[in-house]
Amino acid sequence: MERLALIGVSQRRGGVEALTQWSVWWQNHAPEVAALAAEWVPLLTCNRSEVVLALKEGVALEQARAALVPPQLPRGYAYQGEAALEHLARVAASLDSVNPGEDQIMRQVRQAFEAAQKAGSVGPLTSFAFQSALKIAKRVRREVELAPAQTSLFSLARPALEALLPRPARVAVVGTGEMGSLAARSLAALPGIELLLVNRTPEKAQALAEALGARAMSLSDFLKNPPPLEALVAATPVEGLFDQTFFQGQPQLKVAVDLGMPRNIVPEAARGVVLFDLNLLERLGEERRARLRAELARAELIVAQELEQALVEWAERAIAPAITQMREAYRRTLTELVGERVEPELIERLAHRFAHFPVKGLRGLARRHGPEAAEYFLQEAGLLEVGRG
Repeated sequence: MERLALIGVSQRRGGVEALTQWSVWWQNHAPEVAALAAEWVPLLTCNRSEVVLALKEGVALEQARAALVPPQLPRGYAYQGEAALEHLARVAASLDSVNPGEDQIMRQVRQAFEAAQKAGSVGPLTSFAFQSALKIAKRVRREVELAPAQTSLFSLARPALEALLPRPARVAVVGTGEMGSLAARSLAALPGIELLLVNRTPEKAQALAEALGARAMSLSDFLKNPPPLEALVAATPVEGLFDQTFFQGQPQLKVAVDLGMPRNIVPEAARGVVLFDLNLLERLGEERRARLRAELARAELIVAQELEQALVEWAERAIAPAITQMREAYRRTLTELVGERVEPELIERLAHRFAHFPVKGLRGLARRHGPEAAEYFLQEAGLLEVGRG
């Protein structure tokens, strides 16, 4: 477990600018991970840029961080061993999200894991870490009501947007990826809203529009001839998509929500408009987090309980080959001593019986001090040679 590492930055822990720099770096200059890690899973979302690693023998955490993160980038955070697993579990359970309880992140964690499996960069340690984190997240979601279904980052802006808009109101959602689609579904539930869905690929916008009873438009047509709007929600990967020229042509615009990474809206251009950017949404998220103290405490307790169980399971799994080898050593010894006088079935039972108490002690040692301690004990006792793999 000590070879497990997690290096990254998130909006909540590093801020929007740091996350933007990391995201651009990872998308355009993906570092060479194979020299440092035997396994790796990138987790790149709108709100975080992280990589989960199984470090190679002899590679220290700070060495990996220095190799993966160039000096010009913000330092971010780095966790190892149990701390890395705990952070991944908290991420999957949406306890580290800007909006606690949002249900995108668990799906994103699963998708990142599945993509890495297809790419062939997953191994036993990262597989165990992701499966454990997702299991913990499911229990948190099942037992603690942090947020209703379909809660997203946009949900933080919706109450104010709903209060500020006249009725009827025309609202455009630009970008129909996961973030934009959730915003569109949330807006479609409001009475008196004429919803316009805009996307670079118009077919994608049209499919969602048909499901929601909205209109669809291509991004190129929208930028050439934008209709009058009362509100704008931007969720694209295009920096500075909406500048002063756009806002000057929208005298009725009252509210804009910028969910994009990097920023889709030039802040200085949106004067006179109530702008919900990622920084403001982060502050609203912290206010909501304060109101959820009791629920978050229950969720953290579940994470702690499940994490302890996961560590026990990993220790058992890690020393299983050593236990098998020890039983085999007992079986060979019994065969040499009494093999001619005793049936093979009895020798097998005796080998398991003789190994019972040492195995019980080894499991306790592994739980308390890690599987490495159990392996070291076996080697020093001269019972067997253990390869850690």
